[in-house]
Amino acid sequence: MIRRDLEAIFALFDIPGDQTFQLAEEFGSGHINDTFRINTKQSNNKGDGTPSDNLSQYYILQRINHAIFTRPVQVMDNIHRVTAHLSAKISSRGGDPLRETLTLLPTKAGRWYEVDGGGNYWRVFRYIGGATTYDIIEDERHVTAAARAFAEFQRDVSDLPTPRLHETIPGFGDTAFRFEQFQAALKSDCKGRAGGCVAEIEFCLAREGDASVLTDLLRQGKIPERITHYDTKINNVMIDDSTGRGICVLDLDTVMPGVAMYDFGDAVRTAAALAAEDETDLSKVGFSMDRFERLAEGYLSVANDFLTDVEMDHLAFAARIVALTIGLRFLTDHLSGDLYFKTQREGHNIDRARTQFKTVKDMEGRFEEMKSIVNKYRK
Repeated sequence: MIRRDLEAIFALFDIPGDQTFQLAEEFGSGHINDTFRINTKQSNNKGDGTPSDNLSQYYILQRINHAIFTRPVQVMDNIHRVTAHLSAKISSRGGDPLRETLTLLPTKAGRWYEVDGGGNYWRVFRYIGGATTYDIIEDERHVTAAARAFAEFQRDVSDLPTPRLHETIPGFGDTAFRFEQFQAALKSDCKGRAGGCVAEIEFCLAREGDASVLTDLLRQGKIPERITHYDTKINNVMIDDSTGRGICVLDLDTVMPGVAMYDFGDAVRTAAALAAEDETDLSKVGFSMDRFERLAEGYLSVANDFLTDVEMDHLAFAARIVALTIGLRFLTDHLSGDLYFKTQREGHNIDRARTQFKTVKDMEGRFEEMKSIVNKYRK
């Protein structure tokens, strides 16, 4: 977008102080929403009517991708409720809510989002300085810190008052539902691709029984429904530049009701991976048991205080099932003609599916070791 468009949208928000829009630059590495860092100048009055030097301020302006998040008003209602709750909780224990959770700024009309003439939904967050997100892990201690931050997030939202959060993407983390989508895509085979991925199809069909394990536990009341982040990549935690602590969990668009173990499993799937998600040389694909242990140590250092025994019993399984779930989604998209995930080459989604299935197989072979590591850190 051109500068004047962003400036006009930003002007619709209630930015504190006498600030002037200076610069907008694309920001971050996300692939879903359009994100810009806005630089403003704020006049700092000395108190006697004479201004002193201008102070630079930063804000994050985001366009929500409503092709993916088709219920943007519900998304924003969830985010507002969760961040307001976190802010109050952090303040009550003497923390800094402006750094330890996202802070939404309202529009001048009093909403938490704005809609432009093209039907695009926009929001503004305060910018958090002195902390960094890492797309590539540079310090193994960050793995433990991020896992702890995700567990703190789950703990702190566990007492969010009613009503229940919106389920903004129904069935998002439900592997049984994803399996049904896969079966429908396989039956249709609208692009004639099933013949080229027989081994992957058979791999999934052989694991149909795993697909409903977590949802059955939830339906039977053996585990509680919890507020779930559903995108626990390490780069969704800000690491404090001075202390190395994970201070703020980002990317709250998929926060909704779910099962706690999914977040642990997704963190394992992404942080412990030995290769890129679309690696074509499967000999390089697998997961790091050392990082799995770091994740378990960090997560359970907090989650021990609120997870039930049944939830902890299924943490290692959650890592397997999340990798299978994402693999199912890639395979389904491949069979359907690459409608959801962006692709850069022919067969990109089937390559992605194969890396997930290779990871699942690796985890299955080391499952007892994974369970032993979880038991080492659980109370």
